[in-house]
Amino acid sequence: MNYYERIQRAIRYMEGRLDSSIKLEDVAREAYMSLSNFYRMFFSLVGYRAKEYIRLRRMSKAIEDIERRKDTILNIAIKYGYGNHTSFTKAFKRIIGVTPSEFRKQGLTWEFQEIDILDKYYSKENEEFMELYPDIKVLKEIKPMRVAYYCYYGKNPELKAFETMSNWMSENKIDIESEKIRIFGFNNPGPSNYKDIEYGYEVCVTISNDIEVIDPLVKTKIMPGGLYAVCGVKNLVIDGEGKAIIDAWKRLKSWLEVSKYEYGEHQCMEEHLKFDDEYNYIDGMDIYMPIKLKGTYQK
Repeated sequence: MNYYERIQRAIRYMEGRLDSSIKLEDVAREAYMSLSNFYRMFFSLVGYRAKEYIRLRRMSKAIEDIERRKDTILNIAIKYGYGNHTSFTKAFKRIIGVTPSEFRKQGLTWEFQEIDILDKYYSKENEEFMELYPDIKVLKEIKPMRVAYYCYYGKNPELKAFETMSNWMSENKIDIESEKIRIFGFNNPGPSNYKDIEYGYEVCVTISNDIEVIDPLVKTKIMPGGLYAVCGVKNLVIDGEGKAIIDAWKRLKSWLEVSKYEYGEHQCMEEHLKFDDEYNYIDGMDIYMPIKLKGTYQK
């Protein structure tokens, strides 16, 4: 299960409990994520913070009940977690702009629909090989991303590159949750054979246009987007021999042989998913294989 699917699982869990108590610790557990990483990935992929999403969806469901005149406004307020009429009215006016009574009298309408992450990010081509490769998904084309990056060449380049980027994020007080940060990495250059112990690894941190980077080591660039197949890495061992990553790549290549795609010229990537409070990478990886339709030209 990759992280798109984990966040979708979290949304389904929320949706089934909009009229009851929802603890975000339970939602994160349902998505097999730590709370801090759940906050970050939910905001990054959904575009709303988890609490905000719940609040807007509950308001939307409350409005459905108001429009259908299913109950009194007080009972509807209590159903969706508001302790009294006053707190519901304040929240309603803040979000909608009018009170519930005015909304009902004027025959207004407002809706905040459930967000479907799989529909938002997945290409429709996924249905073709769902049974053989249920863990591999084709994403809709990824847009170019502005990143801060550092590339290290030598022994254990992943550790060195992450150390530099972790220090930079810490020193610049980069909030990986509120900034919708995503962290990618790739070999640059990769080892020429499996015996090579010295090669390059680049770590890229997505940043907004208003973040200025002034650092002797960390630079900025625009990473081109493109079409990707994504696969979650199972049984990943941090600082291990990399067998789980190799297995995921083998599976992607097997899928590629029977699909209508071929390997693309844009950058392959590993998205690193779980970090502690000190910005250290601790677990979780999705692999992004660049693809294009067979027989198509790619700049």
